[in-house]
Amino acid sequence: MESGKLVCTLLTGVAIGAAIGVLFAPEKGEDLRNKLADLKSDYLTNLKDKISDFTGDLTGKNTPNTGAANQPV
Repeated sequence: MESGKLVCTLLTGVAIGAAIGVLFAPEKGEDLRNKLADLKSDYLTNLKDKISDFTGDLTGKNTPNTGAANQPV
């Protein structure tokens, strides 16, 4: 299976599971919406941090400079 299809299938499954969970939730609607908004905010912040770390790793900004490249051979 192609990795793009796998990711799409996984995200679809997560969305369906979340929808079913909301339908059968025992909480009041307003409380549940507030909790979901907080979770969304936390997940987005976490995702932004991970993307920033990943792109920093790709550009080499997060790796310490040992100075070995400037040493004569």
